[in-house]
Amino acid sequence: MFKTISILVPVYNEKKTIIKCLDRIISSDTMGLEKEIIVSDNCSTDGTVELLKKYSHPKVKCYFKEKNQGKGANIKNALSNANGDLILFQDSDLEYSPENYPDLIKPFFENNADVVYGSRLTRAKTIKIVGFPNYMGNKIFTFLANLLFNMIFTDIATGYKIFRKDVIKSLKINSNGFEIEPEITAKISKNKKLNVFEVPISIYSRSYQEGKKVRWWDFFIYVYTLIKWRILN
Repeated sequence: MFKTISILVPVYNEKKTIIKCLDRIISSDTMGLEKEIIVSDNCSTDGTVELLKKYSHPKVKCYFKEKNQGKGANIKNALSNANGDLILFQDSDLEYSPENYPDLIKPFFENNADVVYGSRLTRAKTIKIVGFPNYMGNKIFTFLANLLFNMIFTDIATGYKIFRKDVIKSLKINSNGFEIEPEITAKISKNKKLNVFEVPISIYSRSYQEGKKVRWWDFFIYVYTLIKWRILN
């Protein structure tokens, strides 16, 4: 059964939040699973690297990329160093609260889950609304994914995803940018043998003024990525 969890924290220019994020992950409840926290910095330029090099905790391992190749490449770097039985994606900006971990982990013990998505759009506990365009973009994107892959997701753009190690490690992930999210969802959705669950989570969405990095044109890249992986094996 599951004994360990790797929490992947891709980082780029998050000087204001990274230490608070790590502190909250360390103190979080992972339902008895031993934590391994894998931080991958994507060549930050705002002082994040210096903060991470000073940060010391036995559960935290930091890796520093020499070139910024995108969020996807950063996640893949963290994933290549992860050894936990479960693998969880945790953004470093604290939009997603580590207090959600028990809800994300429970389906693996109670429902034989292979993959769990944290949905911001179904019975969310607490949500900070940042704007109609982002909300509608996600709704349209999720509808398209469900149509293409015969699924019933409510929020495929969520940053909170947790996988059995063998499931996520078996995917051949090609994307290096934000399009890693729809690529993973497309490949997970194609495997109808997997038990995939969604659970409601709390969310505190950032505005662009606060440092949000996803831009409007990423919507079209996401759509293209979904269609591409619907066609390709």
